[in-house]
Amino acid sequence: MEEDDDEDYSSSSGPASILRNLQHESENRDSPNSSLTSVSTASSVTEQKVKVTVKQEVKPETPEKAIPYMFLKAPATCRAKSSIPSRLSPSEYANQCVAAAEASRLNPYALHEDEHKLLQDKLCYSHVTVYLNIRNGILRLWTRNPSVSVTLEEAIGCARDERWTRLACFAYEWLLRRGYINFGCVEPAAIPKATGRGRKKEPQRETIVVIGGGVAGLSTARQLTNLFHHYPDRAAPRIIVLEGRDRIGGRIYSHPLTSMRTSKLAPGQRPTAEMGAHIIVGFERGNPLDAIVRGQLALDYHLLRDLSTLYDIDGTPVNGANDAMIERLYNDILDRTGHYRLKHTVKKTAQGDKDYIDAGRDPPDEESITIKQYEEATALGTIDQLLPKKKSRRRGAGHRAAKGDKSSEEVDTNMDTKMQLPAAQAAKEFGFMLRKTTQMHETLELDDLARQLNQSLGAVMDAGVDQYQQFLDLKPYALRLLNWHFANLEYANAANVDKLSLRGWDQDIGNEFEGEHAQVVGGYQQVPRALWRHPEPLDVRTRKVVKSIKYSAAGSQTKATVTCEDGQSIEADRVVFTAPLGVLKNQSIQFDPPLPQWKRDAIRRMGFGLLNKVVLVFERPFWDVHRDMFGLLRGPRNGPGLQQSDYKEGRGQFYLFWNCIETTGLPVLIALMAGEAAHEAEKIPDEELVGQCLGQLRNVFGPTNVPMPIESIVTRWGSDRFARGTYSFVAAEARPGDYDLIAAPIQNLFFAGEATIATHPATVHGAYLSGLRAAHEVFESMVGPIAIPPTLVPPATASKGCSASAELTLMDTHMAVGGKRKGDELLPAGTFTRPVKEKDNSLQEAWDAAMWVRIYDDLGPPPVKPAKLTVNAFLLYSGEHWDEVKNRLGGERKKTGRKSKHSERDQVRIELGKMWAALSEEEKKPYTDRIQQNREENERAMKEWAAKAAEWDRRTWEVKDVWIKEGNSFEEFCRRKREDDALMDAAAGAKRAKL
Repeated sequence: MEEDDDEDYSSSSGPASILRNLQHESENRDSPNSSLTSVSTASSVTEQKVKVTVKQEVKPETPEKAIPYMFLKAPATCRAKSSIPSRLSPSEYANQCVAAAEASRLNPYALHEDEHKLLQDKLCYSHVTVYLNIRNGILRLWTRNPSVSVTLEEAIGCARDERWTRLACFAYEWLLRRGYINFGCVEPAAIPKATGRGRKKEPQRETIVVIGGGVAGLSTARQLTNLFHHYPDRAAPRIIVLEGRDRIGGRIYSHPLTSMRTSKLAPGQRPTAEMGAHIIVGFERGNPLDAIVRGQLALDYHLLRDLSTLYDIDGTPVNGANDAMIERLYNDILDRTGHYRLKHTVKKTAQGDKDYIDAGRDPPDEESITIKQYEEATALGTIDQLLPKKKSRRRGAGHRAAKGDKSSEEVDTNMDTKMQLPAAQAAKEFGFMLRKTTQMHETLELDDLARQLNQSLGAVMDAGVDQYQQFLDLKPYALRLLNWHFANLEYANAANVDKLSLRGWDQDIGNEFEGEHAQVVGGYQQVPRALWRHPEPLDVRTRKVVKSIKYSAAGSQTKATVTCEDGQSIEADRVVFTAPLGVLKNQSIQFDPPLPQWKRDAIRRMGFGLLNKVVLVFERPFWDVHRDMFGLLRGPRNGPGLQQSDYKEGRGQFYLFWNCIETTGLPVLIALMAGEAAHEAEKIPDEELVGQCLGQLRNVFGPTNVPMPIESIVTRWGSDRFARGTYSFVAAEARPGDYDLIAAPIQNLFFAGEATIATHPATVHGAYLSGLRAAHEVFESMVGPIAIPPTLVPPATASKGCSASAELTLMDTHMAVGGKRKGDELLPAGTFTRPVKEKDNSLQEAWDAAMWVRIYDDLGPPPVKPAKLTVNAFLLYSGEHWDEVKNRLGGERKKTGRKSKHSERDQVRIELGKMWAALSEEEKKPYTDRIQQNREENERAMKEWAAKAAEWDRRTWEVKDVWIKEGNSFEEFCRRKREDDALMDAAAGAKRAKL
């Protein structure tokens, strides 16, 4: 059913019910300590003790048991086109579907590599376009309202014809399993268990242990929980998350600030400073945090403005023109290194017809060869002999694929250096004065250095700077400015550029998200807390430091055993390891048997970097509070500052300051320490680091304007035994595919984390996506792959004269059939579905119409499906207070004149969510009582309607039989129609003759 854009929707796990648990925590929960990242503060996660070891027998699944629920028998309420809004033009609907695919990191015009693999022997090439239209339509439902799960009924409604129902079922299950829909803090759709004859023995529950309570671990556990909700006839496993710290979140840690209170944050929020992950790098075009942060949790966030000012070592602002010149020079050097980047090509997959997809239409229905046959024939050059000849038609000139995983297109990451100007000419165009001896054709000679084995990016870039100095007279001022950009690159990679691989340091290029970067107001840690608690709490056990993991050896079916430092052992059927790469490199957890050599080698080759921070809280701001950041140039540590090597050690110390007033409500600055400075900070006492940082600030703003901070915090992630650093990078020794090798499962041991996802490493969203991937791998190891029926699309002739319900035989839908999105007003189908019309047959259509006239004359229209009463307490509350809040906020906007980044509707939703969260359980009771009454009334009304619809359905066949016996068989009807037409033609001819 199609959602209504004009009505506010929320599920029981929507923004209102979630905000209550994210925004408020007791003041004494978190307390500073000597190692703020390694010995973190207490969490509200209740530690649960395990007294006995869980033991159960694991039996291999038979193919029959692995048949997914999407391929048995669909509910009769499923109707084609019911999720395609009639109020939208086909092209506008298509635009929304294409945008939804791009917002999900999928190519709207081509299959994902996994889709291609599963469908290549099952799907005709001519049906790829139909499938993509359905898949993109399902994604449209999800992206437009990720606070409500998409149901199978809604997915089938994205098909334009009942014949495509099995395609819709496959698309739905594939998107569900791979984590493209129904992920995050969303209430799974209520799904009834299938009823069968006899009483089956309840299967024993398996146990899954997830090691690590960071975003990757919580994502894995939450996604597995959600997936098994869609398979109610399977015993959901017992999922246990073990976290060594006394808090969850991993490298996301929003440390509470206790020195001051603030009134600038929303009620229930408290000021925090981000010790680890800080920035959401764009919500648009595929970031899963968009659905969670904005769509499900409705968290406040602050969009960042660009860096506006850099200050030199004497405290004076850097000239903007000089800054632009040096930045162009830096980018030119970096671009020239791109010539040596490894070429990445991704296997091409079956593509749909772009013209039809953009027009929102399915192509003409014609049988053809399968995808695999098409590819084989194309490779052999015999495709023209297999495909039917048809008139040529204008095709699109190509398509812009969605940014994201790039799984169905070639990615050209090789820079076109042929178009680059010679270095001397480029420098002159940047605005530099060349030395008198410089010729315009002179350029950089980097080939010999770059082609050395395991060469680093830093070595080649430094050589580029040195060679540019032969053309240009670069003073220390220019080198300070140039090295600020080097420090910024080291911040992005958490490593000195000398450690980065020249050929693969940016191997994830092309997968960046779009949109402004953002910070979460009130703390990024609200996200992992929500993943833990909603829609129902996960079994997370803190202070459980894992000592060893014994997993199944090759060829063995034994269970795994996870042993903690406190002596407790947990027996598990499967283990998911999500601790950071630094923990693997440190070998603090023992594996039995040892990890395979190929995985140990990948772990050794991959780099794990470091970034540290100094957090300063002041009584009042002395900086421009309207700027989100400012930068400091750093002088040379060694030498006179005329060589690039003079700046390496100190260029990353306090090179950038974040102004965090908008997110903390307090005068807070966070100074970054990148590159070598991050490692140096691990050994310097807090007082000394804070003093050095204050010295730099006083150099810029004046010694009398910068007071002593009332609170200060220094991070040391390298000393944190549960991290050993911050995030991964591609080291000089790394090889292509190392991320995938680290991610690869071994028997019943699986891996997740930002260092296991090649497309989005070193990010929170990458960690989250890796958890979705690991959950999919674990799920398939338990349930099996999607079992596709032999015939995905019934022959066109088979649908003639058959009802839709007959057409859906062998389609499983033990899924929710009551969609939560409002749809177009359509005739209710009940358990009765009208016979499929024979296309382009006027006699068949006329006979059908005459039969339905008789049925409606005798029986009247079918019973109308009753409208569902609201079963969400928050919606009841919102309905009563919507106008009140809307008017109040409108008055406040007029009074203050302030504009909000949220739409008026979103502002009202957020405010209502906060009001609801502030209510006591007693104040909520009237609403919860009403929803219970509504549930009972809905159930009663649906049962009554189902009985009436079934009776109406049965009587239609009786009326049809009587009507046919009265001389209205199709043959008799056609004979009379032809006679009537002949008489009319004769009369018309006589009239013409008379005239």
